Amino acid sequence: MTIILGIIALSVIIIFHEFGHFIAAKLCKIEVDAFSLGMGPVLLHKKIRGTDFRLSLIPLGGYCALKGENAFQNAIDADLSEIPKEKGTFYENPLKRIFIAFSGPFANVVFSVIAYFFIALIGYSYQTTGTKIILANEIYPEIPSAAEQAGLRTGDEITAINGKNIDNFQDMYTIIATNPNKQMDFEILRNNNTYHFLLTPQLEKSTGAGKIGVLSWTDPVIAEISPDSDAAKAGLKVNDIIKKADNIEITNTADFMKAIENKRNVALTVERNGNLIELNLPINYNQDNGGYITGISFPYKTVEVKANSFFSALTSGFKETGENIAVTIKTLKLLFSGIDLTNAVSGPVRITLMLGDTAKAGFSAGLAEGIVSVLSFLAIISISLFIMNLLPLPILDGGLILFAFIEFVRGKGLKPKTIYQFQKIGIVLIALLFIFAFSGDLRYLFFNGR
Repeated sequence: MTIILGIIALSVIIIFHEFGHFIAAKLCKIEVDAFSLGMGPVLLHKKIRGTDFRLSLIPLGGYCALKGENAFQNAIDADLSEIPKEKGTFYENPLKRIFIAFSGPFANVVFSVIAYFFIALIGYSYQTTGTKIILANEIYPEIPSAAEQAGLRTGDEITAINGKNIDNFQDMYTIIATNPNKQMDFEILRNNNTYHFLLTPQLEKSTGAGKIGVLSWTDPVIAEISPDSDAAKAGLKVNDIIKKADNIEITNTADFMKAIENKRNVALTVERNGNLIELNLPINYNQDNGGYITGISFPYKTVEVKANSFFSALTSGFKETGENIAVTIKTLKLLFSGIDLTNAVSGPVRITLMLGDTAKAGFSAGLAEGIVSVLSFLAIISISLFIMNLLPLPILDGGLILFAFIEFVRGKGLKPKTIYQFQKIGIVLIALLFIFAFSGDLRYLFFNGR
């Protein structure tokens, strides 16, 4: 089910991209031979106004076949000095070609605006924690902590970053993750006093994200216990406060998770109605996600994002899309900063599985949450496709735009064989990126509990 949901979601973005090419071609009066939903053998088809609309067997995206696209290959085979320009075909006019090539990626931007528009129109809620922090190296000494080096302490509360107020850990994490190697001003609340620290998030080589080496502080108060779980059978109750685990003092949930690592059974001391109670809690390891099953849930902060009016939602759609384009471009630059591409770059397998997981987890929390989580993920992937497709590499839309622009400026196109040589370079670069992405996908499949 996860894979099916992922394939459907990813196909929507690809079809939207191809539909952008289709609309642009029609506007330019360039004939479209075929437009297909899916790939491979054709199951159903119907010709409408010169275009063969198809439903194909393999439900992976689709394609838009324009009349005359094969003129380039024919020109190479015939050793022509220029690609023939027949009326109504793809190579008829360089400006039309630029418009058609750009319209596919632009459709991905339109999709993102629509997705964020509906997210703002629906309204949603999500669970996170407050901005009180734990220095990660106090729990996991092997993790470097830029926060500690800057002077932050466990128990500090981050109230603002670069003057922007922060009221939950998710927002704080997003700002930090998208600003690696950039010095920022952190406003800290400590013992009712406000302090300012200059802090530079470190670039995490495995993901390309910024990190400062902090964990979220959550009080070890039991908020929920799964029915029939080991925790319920052990006698734990909602609102119990965990004070000790195997005689280790527990002040927050990170302490608790560290204390139960590699344990099969833990002796707990909990406070209930002012009294201390001793209990034994069995611990099971979850092979699927690499976590520990306790049957206990701790309190989260629910952030409510109210539904917007139509025009406010539309404004939000443009704003969120613009901000995410800027973040994606910034992230793209990090590809050349020595990060681990096999982890940082996701291939189609990993994206499909992540989309499926997102859909599954989102809809399990509720209809609105499911729609929002899927649309958010699709918007991010769609923006990435917009940026990647506009890279000036042959075989990508950006490469087509570049060669068409050169033709427009020179008054004639490059020789087909010259373009072909550039295409071979582009194919090698894309193949290398695919190898990195695919090796990362394999690692995700076989070493991430899939």
